[in-house]
Amino acid sequence: MDELRPGDIFAGCRVDGVLGRGGMGVVYRATDLRLGRPVALKLIASDRASDPELRERFEREARLTAAIDHPNVVPVYAAGEEGGSLYLVVRYVSGTDLHALLAREGRLEPDRAAAIVGQLADGLDAAHAAGLVHRDVKPANVLIAGSHVYLSDFGITRVEGTDTRLTESGTWMGTVDFMAPEHLRGERTDAASDVYALGCVLYAALTGEPPFRRDSVPAAILAHLHDPPPRPSAVAGVPEAFDPVVARALAKAPADRWPSAGDLGRAALAAAHGRPAPAERPSVATGPAAAPIANGASAHRNRTAATRVAAPAAAEPTVRAPEPAPPALARSRRRRPAVIALGALAAVAGAAAVAVALGGGDDGPLQAGEVRGVARAFSRAYGREDGKALGRLLTANAVRVGTTDRQRGRAAVVAEYERQFAANRTRGYDLTDLRVTGGAVGRASGRYAVRRAGRPPITGELVLGVVRGSGGEPRIRLITSEPRS
Repeated sequence: MDELRPGDIFAGCRVDGVLGRGGMGVVYRATDLRLGRPVALKLIASDRASDPELRERFEREARLTAAIDHPNVVPVYAAGEEGGSLYLVVRYVSGTDLHALLAREGRLEPDRAAAIVGQLADGLDAAHAAGLVHRDVKPANVLIAGSHVYLSDFGITRVEGTDTRLTESGTWMGTVDFMAPEHLRGERTDAASDVYALGCVLYAALTGEPPFRRDSVPAAILAHLHDPPPRPSAVAGVPEAFDPVVARALAKAPADRWPSAGDLGRAALAAAHGRPAPAERPSVATGPAAAPIANGASAHRNRTAATRVAAPAAAEPTVRAPEPAPPALARSRRRRPAVIALGALAAVAGAAAVAVALGGGDDGPLQAGEVRGVARAFSRAYGREDGKALGRLLTANAVRVGTTDRQRGRAAVVAEYERQFAANRTRGYDLTDLRVTGGAVGRASGRYAVRRAGRPPITGELVLGVVRGSGGEPRIRLITSEPRS
């Protein structure tokens, strides 16, 4: 259907204006004619609404969110289909969102940042108590009306443990800057994943930017997976008491994070007011939102306050952060899997990514020189438009991830490069600023420039994941590229 205009009547609502547009559709400011109250009318784009999987995802959004009755969660008033279009009617929150607020002010005073996170934590606890995982906690989904905070957009929530995924088949959505390591690896997510995301939101509110902001999406993902949490106190004006709070929230292992979002929120408020963190409470998560059970007890966070006490303000963070580089596995002769997730930001809808398991080789760790050699060989083969040479550099199960597509398997990856060769007369492939690390899984990253006859070069960022092949030679298992021009 055509875009609605002010004055149009749809689903019992009079359209008053447009609040925002995105890849999923349009959100209107409207008036519920029956009750005379302002509402937000979310309308799915007609070309997307015909997708059965997306229809199910959208219809479940209403049921999932309506199951949460909490003052810090935006309530759903109505949902359905009209004229072949799916719609959702929710409370209209007059104010702003945290993303816009940070864009305008840069960062917030510590007590204000803690107050916002404290309310978000209460809303998340309510969701987790209902067995729901939000999976997209980020500043854009934090609505602020005066001093009141709402958590919005459960549209990508998934009921863990069911056979119905509320995300696109084979992918998941969310914003890379606020996604937990297990989420990026395509593993099971639960309440601990939302705690990590809330920790990222707290850091962004305190400092003005996410904790692992990098120049490219692949670099940001790798930072979430491998880099230690930054200290918010490195920014002038942020008390050191926030350092252990954020460090624990951003622990790589879910078991090392705060037991609940509420515990994180209470610790943040205590840090803002110079008080000791209150005693922790058991996790409130139930059902699918709860941590997996191992040996008759929670495998994550249901530990007593006596054994899990927040670090005092002057102490070092209690989280044992991994070394930032190299992101390699334990060096063992036995084959062990590593996981590197790489993805590309969608323009509005968030980020889509795929998780790729990289198998370490049996013949010892790769040396940095071997990884560099493979990267240079890749550059030469592409510059010569030599598909066969490229194929010899890949593992049989190689994966290529682009900004809008991906290919799995050596044949599919080579076919994509052959397609690129047919579309462009390549005159060379330059790989600069190359950075390499060795280990059971090697990594090469740098800037690339594809020189083309009679046309401007294509430039961007490239990351290669390298493993040792069955014959002991280094081979490329993962390729991800993010064009810049």
